[in-house]
Amino acid sequence: MNPSQQNWQLTTLSQRLIVSCHPAPELEDSALLEGIDSVWRDTRRHHPKLYNGRVFCVSDLKPDAISGFWCEYRWVLAQMRSPELAARLKLRSLAVTGLLICPEGVVLGRRNPASLYLPGFWQGVPAGSVEAREASDTVNLPEQLLAELDEEVGLSHDVILTDPLLACEHDTTHIIDLGFAIRTELSFDAIRAGWQAKANDEYDALECHAWHEIAPLTSQVLPTTRALLERLAP
Repeated sequence: MNPSQQNWQLTTLSQRLIVSCHPAPELEDSALLEGIDSVWRDTRRHHPKLYNGRVFCVSDLKPDAISGFWCEYRWVLAQMRSPELAARLKLRSLAVTGLLICPEGVVLGRRNPASLYLPGFWQGVPAGSVEAREASDTVNLPEQLLAELDEEVGLSHDVILTDPLLACEHDTTHIIDLGFAIRTELSFDAIRAGWQAKANDEYDALECHAWHEIAPLTSQVLPTTRALLERLAP
């Protein structure tokens, strides 16, 4: 089913959101572990650059508090690729996504057709899993979003972030997006030039749309971005 037509669960977040961490559950079932290994080996054959880092998964989500744990990325990948494993793992991985607003309007990126997750759909930029980028277990959401912005758009300065405004949970993968607004005075031409020069291949197209032009595109736009558009529209 087209994800834009699915019922993703939306939670409005408090400005005083706290994120806390607890130990990950033990995976002791040998069949479950072998299933995870099998998915990882098969996916790596097609995507050899995949890295099995640590990602954050949510145990409990409230408007003012998120608690969760760090686990291996391959656990989350196995859940995305195998409904049988998903039913046993029941992970809710955490991601950050932004709605980048420049003087000309709203910047949207089209997910690369080769993406493992939701290829071909348009979304606010950037977007990515909450990853442990250092040895610390601390979850720093603004740093995570800025790192994704640099990697995916080539933009690392001249931006202002809001606190996370909302959480949107995918009703099949159970990935939870935290949505932020990102504002810049840079022109879209400058943003696009930086994307073309420095960014990775997360998006195969980057476009800017005035607010009044966005409504006809909503069937192609992912639900978290639609929720941010509705929340932030002038």
